[in-house]
Amino acid sequence: MKTKIIAMLTTLGFGLGLMAAVNANPMQDEQRYCAENPRDCYCEYRPGGAKVCFIL
Repeated sequence: MKTKIIAMLTTLGFGLGLMAAVNANPMQDEQRYCAENPRDCYCEYRPGGAKVCFIL
């Protein structure tokens, strides 16, 4: 029983970590591209001072 619970928690943790990695990358790639090519992007400041850029 203990082994099944540990295996289930390990699988759940791996799945959540993988989802976070997949969801985080596109936005980070877009921000990195805009930092290198500011003429191709539109940037705005969000409340709290965060700068967010979008590729045109």
